[in-house]
Amino acid sequence: MYEIAQVWHFTRRRLEQALEGLDDSKLNFRLMPHLHTIAEYLYHVAGVEFYWVHHLGGYAPQSEFESCLLRCATDSFLNTAPFPFPQSACTCEGTRQALQFTFERFRPLIENPSAELLAKPVVSPIGDPIDGREALIRTAQHASYHTGQIWLIRLSQGW
Repeated sequence: MYEIAQVWHFTRRRLEQALEGLDDSKLNFRLMPHLHTIAEYLYHVAGVEFYWVHHLGGYAPQSEFESCLLRCATDSFLNTAPFPFPQSACTCEGTRQALQFTFERFRPLIENPSAELLAKPVVSPIGDPIDGREALIRTAQHASYHTGQIWLIRLSQGW
């Protein structure tokens, strides 16, 4: 297994632990009007993984769900577009399905990347040119960044 995959597996486990005991209402708690909810963070994490499945792995979205998921990498996080999923999709089940969907598709890329994939020139969701190796490194730690934000929400007043 590619070493960076171990980091990704660890950060995904920590993300799952941060979700223990949450229900749909907690996933949709908004600390302040302009901040994201836990559900939105979860879709964003899945969206970034799917972004790389698309750009590194060549997988094209095949449904409205997959198109929305791909837009979650950027929309309302890195641009001013509205969050792609409707409120009705921001559930424990919906976010779990999204994270499982991207886990299954991203895992082969990060666990056993080819030399070609590692060297492949791509543009990151934030717009900078990088290679496949850098994409995997960034994605390996991405869930941990948002796990920290989830814990800030969980530990906030009003929770």
